[in-house]
Amino acid sequence: MKKYAVELEPEFRAELWDVCIALIKAVVIGGIPVESARSAFRERFSDIGARAGLSDGEIELVCYGFKCWLLTHMDRCAQEWVERKRTGSVHPV
Repeated sequence: MKKYAVELEPEFRAELWDVCIALIKAVVIGGIPVESARSAFRERFSDIGARAGLSDGEIELVCYGFKCWLLTHMDRCAQEWVERKRTGSVHPV
């Protein structure tokens, strides 16, 4: 299996997670299309990746990995969100 990850310093990882969580919620809860989320992810991560010193190829690899993750897990995340909302869990996704 191909690896779609790069090494990032902790401060860049935190920014990356903020972007990922916001876009996962937008897809799972808001219903935006995966391609739209990928485009938004690329736009936001390009800045983070450039500041982190990643090449264009590494940035594209992470963007592709994000899309693959969404396609693989968005249905499960949606089901978990519905269940957590129903049970009153604090963290919806």
